Amino acid sequence: MTHLIRTTALVASLATAAGAATLVQDIEVKADVSALQNSQAVAVWSTLESDLETALAAELVNQLADDDTEGAAEIDVEIDTVALASGFEAQMGIADSVLEGDVSVDLPGSKDDQRYTLTVTAQQANVYYPEGTDVTDLHVGSEVFYTAMVDAFAIHVAEKLK
Repeated sequence: MTHLIRTTALVASLATAAGAATLVQDIEVKADVSALQNSQAVAVWSTLESDLETALAAELVNQLADDDTEGAAEIDVEIDTVALASGFEAQMGIADSVLEGDVSVDLPGSKDDQRYTLTVTAQQANVYYPEGTDVTDLHVGSEVFYTAMVDAFAIHVAEKLK
């Protein structure tokens, strides 16, 4: 009976540790949207850095730590403005548009840091359009398209930290 109790306690503690979400204390996004030449896109995408930081914080709201919390992660995202610009220069609409960036999640003293490139396509973002959205009316300067791309990017980053 004692063995069963110990085994149950061990399994429960391992499950809790495995299911524990990573705490985050800093989120920083860098994007030079000056590379964009599409005036419609520039008008909407000019606040990408702060909007993506806000979207990430919203997705990770239960994982945000105080600045002095030890062992909390720092997230740095550097948006590839070349990919952003080339996708938005097309006059054909949003089909080839991508939001791509290098994501770095640093855990102090940890060998489990994460480094990856995340690419979100317009097709992947379409699940984040409000219900009833007519996709034929969307273009790279559309607020609906912009919000869906930012949300899709933030949700993908947050899912890797949960």
